[in-house]
Amino acid sequence: MTPRALLGVLAVAALAGCTPQPLADAGFEPDASPQGAAPTGPHLTAEGRQLDPIADDVAGTEACDGRSGREALETFDRAGWPELDVAEGDAVLRCGNADGAGWRHIAAGHTVDFRELAALVGVGWEDVAWFAIDRALEQPTRVEPYRDDIVNYDVLVEHVDSGSVERSWMVTVGVGLGSGQVITAFPDEQH
Repeated sequence: MTPRALLGVLAVAALAGCTPQPLADAGFEPDASPQGAAPTGPHLTAEGRQLDPIADDVAGTEACDGRSGREALETFDRAGWPELDVAEGDAVLRCGNADGAGWRHIAAGHTVDFRELAALVGVGWEDVAWFAIDRALEQPTRVEPYRDDIVNYDVLVEHVDSGSVERSWMVTVGVGLGSGQVITAFPDEQH
């Protein structure tokens, strides 16, 4: 269904008294527009998708309050990478712990790194981190071996302003091959 058709269906549903689901939940990509117009203002993009400050708003580390480190916070689709004999599947982001792996580790070790990107577009660091993790796993720019049991899914995140790429970062998401667990995520500015 095209974005224009989807908007029409949602408008009819609203007039009929139905409560439509949010556009992002209905498969409407935040950067897709019925006329194909480019987004305006400063924004972040990664592999064909724009960070949407509303649809991509997620909870920070408080999402793990009261949860054990082993508890799954999110399961992401993970692309396969035949060149490394990595099959597609799931990647699980667990609450984890600060000095090990998971969401608490990312918060403890990489908040400042993601905050730099977030400040450019006026969103929280966790929104940028989550967006980059999702894009890296679902539509990686590249996948590289790290160790025998870990691969790094990388995605190029670009800061675009006035139609030009101003800065870019390669965001690396480490995933355990045997466990399918997200170990870490961090940006590295490209020069």
